[in-house]
Amino acid sequence: MEEAVRPHAGQADRGLAGANDTEVVRACVQGAPEAFQELLSRYRKSALSLAYQMLGNSEDAEDVAQEAFVKVFQSLRGFRGQAAFSTWLYRIVANLCLGRIRSRRPCAPLDEAVAPAVQEVSCGGVAETLVTRQVLARMEPRLRAVLLLREQGELSYQEIAAALGLPVGTVRSRLSKARITFREIWTEFLEGREKEQ
Repeated sequence: MEEAVRPHAGQADRGLAGANDTEVVRACVQGAPEAFQELLSRYRKSALSLAYQMLGNSEDAEDVAQEAFVKVFQSLRGFRGQAAFSTWLYRIVANLCLGRIRSRRPCAPLDEAVAPAVQEVSCGGVAETLVTRQVLARMEPRLRAVLLLREQGELSYQEIAAALGLPVGTVRSRLSKARITFREIWTEFLEGREKEQ
């Protein structure tokens, strides 16, 4: 009789897919393995994308995204829900990326394998993406992090402040500086291309 009342696994999964992040986190803390899978399916792509934009290297980005989710899994019981789950995750990803950037040796601002490809393609779709990556690579990591969380992650100033452990005023000033820096580097890059042609 009990088995007739119990929902099938597929029904439970559908319920979890419709649940908000707080409910999924709660289920995860209570030991439901499918709950962590749900968090992974919701946020893995975003975490990987943020890490890639910050690091400019898919292998490092994959490592950071994986490390971030390991940290999430290990620390989930301590997650208080004072910020959104996504904000907490982005903070972990951003901090891991900044740590990796600090431990790297200084490298050339332009990836020598990518720069010629950018110069050969007209400035649309693929080329614009490549130029954007090169511009981001030249930016100071703390400015890049704020810019990416705002423009790519679409986080509010308050969420960025929580993610990076900064006052909102600092986020605003860094974001303003990041946008100016991005435009300056973008312009410099495009002017350099025009001189070469």
